[in-house]
Amino acid sequence: MRFIFTLACALIVAHAQAEPSPPAQTECDAANQVLIKTCLAKLAPQAEQDRLNAETAARAMMKNLDRATTRHEALPAFERASKAYRSYRQAHCAWIGKSFAGGSGAGIAEQACRIDLDRARAEELSRFYVQ
Repeated sequence: MRFIFTLACALIVAHAQAEPSPPAQTECDAANQVLIKTCLAKLAPQAEQDRLNAETAARAMMKNLDRATTRHEALPAFERASKAYRSYRQAHCAWIGKSFAGGSGAGIAEQACRIDLDRARAEELSRFYVQ
């Protein structure tokens, strides 16, 4: 049953990540910052959910691997990697925002950064377990 759940999650993520998305700011190219912010606000939840789905599937695979090998190393390593990713995402995107020196586009750049990194993480994880 767990194998079926893992496979289903993998297929969902693979389908969602079939074509790479353009950078979020490019995708949300609009006439003004209000429209760009609105567009990014619509993209962010899906990017985060895709990442969470990919993490869930990868976590299930690592749990099954640890159970099969009785080594109990893959899941803790994956959890450390996931924590490191979240820290990197927060710090990197904060830096992107700060690079606008308080300008009006800082929030847009930071949100676009989070979307792009979440999409990339979901794609990377799906390549790992969907072969």
